[in-house]
Amino acid sequence: MPVIVNNTEITDEQVFAEMQFHPAKTREEAMHLAAQALTIRELLLQEAVAKGYASANTNYEGEEPEANDERIEKLLAAEVKTPEPDEDSCRRFYDNNQQKFIHEGEQISFDKAKPIIIEYLTDVSWHTAVSQYIKILVGRAKIAGVQLDFTDSPLVQ
Repeated sequence: MPVIVNNTEITDEQVFAEMQFHPAKTREEAMHLAAQALTIRELLLQEAVAKGYASANTNYEGEEPEANDERIEKLLAAEVKTPEPDEDSCRRFYDNNQQKFIHEGEQISFDKAKPIIIEYLTDVSWHTAVSQYIKILVGRAKIAGVQLDFTDSPLVQ
């Protein structure tokens, strides 16, 4: 059964080709994961076109996957903003997770751990924001043939 994303069809053949990238215990689970991934990708590409980060006149079928990845990266870089971790956030994380900052039995100082903490908090914030952005897109979209988590409000927690 094909998946429809805002009047764009994702064929069974596309889902079958995508399955190799989604190892699962059962064939059905792999199909579902592949359909979800292709649906999210299609939503992001459609949004990239809508926001002017990709041309609406281009047929993306048959292109190298990297070209679509670049379009999606452009969209996310422009549309998803996250705050930089401040000193207090880093200190709080360090104080609450000191057991993670031990090397060869010695406690790593906050100053040495701070760059690692900044990278970690930035990464977590980015992934959370992208997930919320995708949920908003899913909530606005007309999708058939696959079940996705969604929200119908842009006020995602």
